[in-house]
Amino acid sequence: MFRDKINVGIVGGTGQMGKFFMEFFEKNNCKVSVSSRRTKITPINCAKNSDIILVSVPIDVTVSVIKNISPHINKESLLIDTASIKKGPVEAMLRYSKCEVIGMHPVFGPNVSSLKNQTIVLCPARTKEWFNWLVDIFGKNGAIIKISTPEKHDEMMSVIQGLNHFSQLSAAHAMSKMGVSIKESLEYSSPIYKLRMAMVGRILNQDPSLYANIEIMNPANIKVLKQYISSSKKLQKIIRTKDAKEFLNYFNECAKFFGDFKNEAEEMSDYLIEKMVEMKR
Repeated sequence: MFRDKINVGIVGGTGQMGKFFMEFFEKNNCKVSVSSRRTKITPINCAKNSDIILVSVPIDVTVSVIKNISPHINKESLLIDTASIKKGPVEAMLRYSKCEVIGMHPVFGPNVSSLKNQTIVLCPARTKEWFNWLVDIFGKNGAIIKISTPEKHDEMMSVIQGLNHFSQLSAAHAMSKMGVSIKESLEYSSPIYKLRMAMVGRILNQDPSLYANIEIMNPANIKVLKQYISSSKKLQKIIRTKDAKEFLNYFNECAKFFGDFKNEAEEMSDYLIEKMVEMKR
């Protein structure tokens, strides 16, 4: 079935993640065509002439792009998307196309140098020939492959992205309302605080529309954030009423939940702290 040189078409190929995969597939002996608002090649023509079509566009337009190009894709081809939400895009690919379909989420930023030790979540939805080829090419380049359903993926992302980004943005917003000086606070801080601020600052140095889509477009986020706010209010009440006994219960409940990972987390954070201390800042 497979040609000596696979034709890969990337719709949204001039974006950061699109460029990453353009370089990746070229390095792996594929012929790559790129389509975007800035190219002469249209998304439909890109889709017509490709063995693999990779949709790498913002989350809020992913489904509409899939709907537009899918009728023009050869049924022997493979259609993939890179959105960090999987249920909607996978349903759209299955509905509007007749080709093989795999939902994909590269769980890393586009600035990584390679796929080595980077996680890629794959949601095989309709596939016969292409799945093993895709797993093989990613595996040969050192990627960690996680197979999932779209529903399970979105559930996990509601914690990994939705809850995590929500708590970091909330902390930044609270600090801004209190008029806290970041620079001055770092003069008083421990390495742990500096590490926390580094993660918050990293998010705030990115494209805000990406994080808006991640927070707003995953329906699973609502349930997770409701629980987060409930847990926060409970802790706030414990602190306000100076209930030390209940604080210990709250803390120990969390510690029990984290189990053996606590030891791994301390070892990991010790390593990061050492590296931070070594930095000349």
